[in-house]
Amino acid sequence: MPTSLFQYEMLPTTWFYLSSLMIVAVFFRFNRVFSVRNLDILTLIFLTPGLIYVAMGSAPQGYLWLAAIGAFGFSRLVFDSLLRRRPMLEPNLNVAGLTFACVAASAFIVPNLWLNRGDFLESPRAWRLEQILTAADANDENAVKVEERPGFRPFLRAAEKTNRFFAPSDEAWIRAASSSATETTNAESVLYFFGTAIRVDAAQKRSDDGEKASRAMRAMRWAAGRGGENEFASVDASNDEGDENAPATEFSGAPVAPVAPVAPSVLGTGVEQAPAAPTSAPVPEPIPTPPMRDVYRLTPSGDASGGRDAATFDGETGADGAGVRTPSFEQTALILSVGALQIGVVVLIILIGRFHLGSTQTGLSAALLYLLLPYVNQFSACLDHIVPALAILTAVLFYRRPVVSGFALGAAGALAFYPFFLLPLWFGFYWKRGAARFALGTSAAVLTFAVVLLATTSATDDYGSALAAMLGRRSLFLASADGLWEYWPRFYRIPLISLFGVFCVGYALWPPRKDLATLISGSAALMLGVQIWMGYRGGLYMAWYLPLAALTVFRPNLFDRVATTTVVDV
Repeated sequence: MPTSLFQYEMLPTTWFYLSSLMIVAVFFRFNRVFSVRNLDILTLIFLTPGLIYVAMGSAPQGYLWLAAIGAFGFSRLVFDSLLRRRPMLEPNLNVAGLTFACVAASAFIVPNLWLNRGDFLESPRAWRLEQILTAADANDENAVKVEERPGFRPFLRAAEKTNRFFAPSDEAWIRAASSSATETTNAESVLYFFGTAIRVDAAQKRSDDGEKASRAMRAMRWAAGRGGENEFASVDASNDEGDENAPATEFSGAPVAPVAPVAPSVLGTGVEQAPAAPTSAPVPEPIPTPPMRDVYRLTPSGDASGGRDAATFDGETGADGAGVRTPSFEQTALILSVGALQIGVVVLIILIGRFHLGSTQTGLSAALLYLLLPYVNQFSACLDHIVPALAILTAVLFYRRPVVSGFALGAAGALAFYPFFLLPLWFGFYWKRGAARFALGTSAAVLTFAVVLLATTSATDDYGSALAAMLGRRSLFLASADGLWEYWPRFYRIPLISLFGVFCVGYALWPPRKDLATLISGSAALMLGVQIWMGYRGGLYMAWYLPLAALTVFRPNLFDRVATTTVVDV
């Protein structure tokens, strides 16, 4: 497979440029430059620089960018249901071209997962953002744990193990850190955003007491190759508490500075030996390069991540004659399953366009727009992104059957909690017909996951705490944060959460006449709104709203699709 695709590799910035040009070429209306369609296309494109900021080690700027663009997109989606005039603006490709483009873009999902996994990634510049974040958390003792996040804990643990499988190993992470130069200072209390100095609170701090600085940001800069002003980084022989005699951390070294080669000395040829390098200049000790692992880890190894147990897939075959390791049956099944989930999102988008938006071309357009966005390339294997998105799209596809939609939304909320904020909007839609059946389906899903949680909770775990986490106890009061609120004072979240809660309740009453367009755009707006105040990587869970936002871009006038005329009796 690697040789057949000639070591397929795509840098994040390269894909951003190419995908942006392709999106503009296919969907931009050049004959109507000042149109809502073009504004929507540019808004979705402008989300990507925030991902690139985070991937390149500038997380404060990246999360701030995502929050700013997200706030604009939220406003646009909220007022979408008021736009009654929807002119028919077809894409610049016909149905055959859209079909070919969707199939071709979908066909690269599995090879991207197959080839760019674990230690197959030789260049850190080609690491996906999901892999960078996972490897950074594995080497950060202050990283947010699964127990500190809201949602269904068995599902969150499965998502974390899947991320570990696709992420580079600790050894590859250290090799990347030791092969790139960077600044090792933590004194970034001021960041510059478009040339303007912005004060951030406790930059690069992850714990509440402010005593320990997170090493994840520094490691991300290493992996991304973001060097400082000097060619080689200085050796930091102090620990987080400032003890100069303490041993250095695994990320506080630098490669050996190169020494001028010595010319060969040949007697009788007149070639003189080059002067030796000065012996007074100290040469920093290199970081030893660990050997490549023979298996792929699902969790960090005990010797490299604080004594945590390792878990691996058994049965991986050895290297073949070309030195390529063949994945085992379990690993192959995992890769294909994750790829199938991603393709499932695409299929659901097409089906919604075919059966509810009036044409297959509309579904193909929304699916292609979703596939071309760099987010799909950067977060190809995150189950906590993909599975809730599948459940939300299933609810939209079966919106005429309240029991099915209620169960799908209840499942999405039980898995990731935040989709529970969609319930007031959907109850408002079904209020005149189907509200009781929708409540029955939602309750059945929550009770089902509560029973499954009871069956899967071990004797050492607290069922009450796990159930409270599934219902969102960890979402409002954060023990630790990762994302925007890692760098900004968390008390700013209080007014944002209050306004968002009022808005969710108000969505049950406004607009008074809700149609399918309100369901699609309103659900996208709510899932985009939670990104601004959620405490764990807010802004990166784009799969929860991007498919719905893509459908909103191309939807026709759906003023007649209301519950009283579309909801079936069974």
